[in-house]
Amino acid sequence: MNGPADEEEYFRAVEAEFLRRRGAPLLLSPRDWALVGEWRDLGIPLRLVIQAIGNVFDTFERRPSTAAGRRINGLGYCRQEVQSLFEIYSILHAVEAGRPAIPAAAPATPPAASGPILRHLGRLARQVGRAMREASGAGRDPLVPRLAKLAAEIKALKRDLGAGTPADVAIETRLVDLDAALLQAVRASLPVSDLEAIEAEATTRLQGERARMSAPAWEATRAALVARLLRRSAGVPRLTLFD
Repeated sequence: MNGPADEEEYFRAVEAEFLRRRGAPLLLSPRDWALVGEWRDLGIPLRLVIQAIGNVFDTFERRPSTAAGRRINGLGYCRQEVQSLFEIYSILHAVEAGRPAIPAAAPATPPAASGPILRHLGRLARQVGRAMREASGAGRDPLVPRLAKLAAEIKALKRDLGAGTPADVAIETRLVDLDAALLQAVRASLPVSDLEAIEAEATTRLQGERARMSAPAWEATRAALVARLLRRSAGVPRLTLFD
């Protein structure tokens, strides 16, 4: 992003997402705006900031304390998650560009650079495990073993990385494959009526955008929304290192 217009878009998009997830009016403080400026100056992609905000609110909303009416009142709550995702992003892009993400003679202990990836993989495994328990409680028996297998595979990726395996794009590629398997499992576990309702909801929500988008772009956007609705129906995360 370059230029005043892009700068304003970055700031407003972060503000809009934060307020949307907070669910209540709030004026961002000068400290919040300074933090957004810091993220932009560091070159942190807007999509990573948006994802980090979502991760923080998803975690917060699962805590029992939220029942007492507590809220996240500032972007500072998201600082660590934004930094963590940006570290992952930087590691992967360094490898893609041919630069070593860790020293060539790294020891067989987890390199410091892989720390954010290890933490993120652990969180994905826990989220899938929680979804497995919820699926079991809801009687969605066909989904339970698939989720158990996926959680085990994510933990295996984490173990491999923890044993000193270099953090590279192979991890993201494997997660993309697992995510496709996860969506297939969710689809197979749902009644036809539920699948039809999800497809219809995606079409309805994007109907107003059809005239402003090319047909391929609209279909791709709709497919992404269907995938998001499927994940929501099963309470599972998107399996990726960064969105």
